[in-house]
This record gives sequence, C-alpha cells and structure tokens, in this order.
Amino acid sequence: MVPALRQTADAAAHAACALRGAATRKQFNLTPIGELPALGERWVKVIEDLQAGVARGREVRAYQQEHGGQLPPQYTDVTASIMESRAA
Repeated sequence: MVPALRQTADAAAHAACALRGAATRKQFNLTPIGELPALGERWVKVIEDLQAGVARGREVRAYQQEHGGQLPPQYTDVTASIMESRAA
C-alpha cells in the first residue's frame, strides 16, 4: 500500500472509531464494494476539514493568549446568543 494511502486509510479508520455512531458503522458496512472509493473520498474530506478546524482553533487560542482572551477581529462572540437560546 502506498504510504500516503495507508495514512489516509488509517485516519479514516480512526475517525470512524472516534465517531462510534451506529449510522457511521452502518454506512461502511452497507456500502457496495464498488462505491467504497467514493465513500473513502468523502471521509478524507471530513478528516481534512476537521484537521483544518483544529489548526484554526489553535490559531484562535494563540491569539487569545496574546490579547487578554479577546477573539481575533474576524470572529464574533456569540456566547450571549447561545446562552439565551439555552434558557428559552
């Protein structure tokens, strides 16, 4: 197996295990063999999006540590809106 493909397959397997949802396992178990490459590509996209989100989260956290807990200017604090919706 090509190393990059192995890493992708391993990442997909770890992501599927982490999600542990019955629907996720069912998706893999019931997918016809010919459709597995497309399903794998969708999971690769999910993994890449999650990894990008982690990187953005780390960047925001670093900014907050340098600026007294403030969010970067391109972000909007929605804490109050969330708290109001939970109270309702």
